[in-house]
Amino acid sequence: MEEELKADLGLVHVITGDGRGKTTSALGLALRAIGRGLKVCLIQFMKGFEYGEIIAAEGIGNLETKQFGRAEFVNKERPEKVDVEQAGHALDHAKGVVNRGECDLAIL
Repeated sequence: MEEELKADLGLVHVITGDGRGKTTSALGLALRAIGRGLKVCLIQFMKGFEYGEIIAAEGIGNLETKQFGRAEFVNKERPEKVDVEQAGHALDHAKGVVNRGECDLAIL
């Protein structure tokens, strides 16, 4: 079954918008994948402190989490240089994870 699932990989989900639901939806996809034996990498941008989902994720196998950012509010209209740099590091990390095939599902 796992090999059949991996053969169908390559889909892209784009979840955007203001307000709630994006992280919840992404975590739902993650749990479905983990339940089928797939490895999930969750890479968070502009997140510099432990959110509830990160604390809960620590006990879930096949889920690797990595956060990039400061524990400060980011002004999306005028991000500080450090915020732009952190976003670049997150993107570089994500590219590496995907290119090396470290996970079956990458969530950014």
